[in-house]
Amino acid sequence: MTKRIMVVGVPWSSHELTPAARDAERLGARLHVVDTAEALRALGADTACERVPVSGLEEAELVAAAHKIAPDCVVSITELTMELAARVREALGHPGTPSATELAVADKLRTRAVLREHALTGVGYWETTVDEVAALLPALDLPVVVKPRQLTGSAGVRLVGSAADVAELIAQYDRDTAAGFDRHRLIVESYVPGDEISAEGIVVAGELHLFTLTDKVNTGAPHYVEVGHLMPSARLTEWEPRVHDYLQRCVTALGIVTSPIHAELKVTDDRVETIELHTRYGGDDLVQLIERSCGLRPFEVYFAAMLHGARPTPHPAGRSAVWGVGFFSAPVGSPFRWPSYDFPHPEAVAQLEVDAAAEPKLRAYEGVRLLYWRAGRALFSAPTHPAVRENINFMEAQLPRAGGSTSDEAADS
Repeated sequence: MTKRIMVVGVPWSSHELTPAARDAERLGARLHVVDTAEALRALGADTACERVPVSGLEEAELVAAAHKIAPDCVVSITELTMELAARVREALGHPGTPSATELAVADKLRTRAVLREHALTGVGYWETTVDEVAALLPALDLPVVVKPRQLTGSAGVRLVGSAADVAELIAQYDRDTAAGFDRHRLIVESYVPGDEISAEGIVVAGELHLFTLTDKVNTGAPHYVEVGHLMPSARLTEWEPRVHDYLQRCVTALGIVTSPIHAELKVTDDRVETIELHTRYGGDDLVQLIERSCGLRPFEVYFAAMLHGARPTPHPAGRSAVWGVGFFSAPVGSPFRWPSYDFPHPEAVAQLEVDAAAEPKLRAYEGVRLLYWRAGRALFSAPTHPAVRENINFMEAQLPRAGGSTSDEAADS
């Protein structure tokens, strides 16, 4: 009999449902995606799932839909509906990561507080709002990083190194719109130096199974917008034991039961520090990189854990290829122009997807101005890290940098 997996909410990048639907079918299951009719229209006709419309993403509506679907498990694969999916699970009596944990993970201030309580972070942090941040910052040792308490995709992130940066920080927000969506609440964190990596894995019944570590390339200060990723990390062998031990303690402290894990971290000689932690797989084609680099299908692993309590089979050791992805981007408000596709290592280019006539779908999200949009991506593979890294660095060097705000860019979607 076909199992039913209820998926709460269409993800921001709706194409992420394609591998999820494929992996569900491999397990003899089918996705039932629940969202508004408007959101469901974003799904391509080739996405193999049942579409279940509701008038709004409210708990009562979702629970009513769940009673009609009679799902074998309830999940979300988008950060913005993780807590809702957990509340539906609780209403149905299904196991999984509880809603209180999902709330603590989604709210960066709560995450930091839990980690501080368990001596798992040394980052200083302060709570503020868009209206109050200018008064708070003069009292702090700069630099600091300011970002919305609940949002993803680097939206609204800003390094403040001096008083001159405050006006640009505030200009990222349409105050009234942001307040209406609760995006005006900010967290200010002390700056953590060092290179950022991410950790990809899954937690099953409280036990962390780490797939791999990923090297990250971003625009740097002040916005840290992601430009590309390499998998596995060049320092996987050196760092994996420390990261696994640290993340397991974070998972236990936060009360994560069964969920994917995408943790953004900084690792130095004497510490591992959380930048952000998510109970979902990473976006930006990380699922595809995990499939190619680790030889496993992340959504199949997740659904098997939710349906059967199955733990992942260790992936084969000694896989030689390094995989990477880089993004063709432009500042919001500017057309896409790319100077050169003459990669330093053309032999490492596995796939190119570019729509030079594309335009940004949004200029802002829930009152937070978006700085970059993407017109495509490049997939790389090589036996060693340098060829992949140099191709991504080539893309990063050509990316036009986002400038100051304009009134039309600050208008909400």
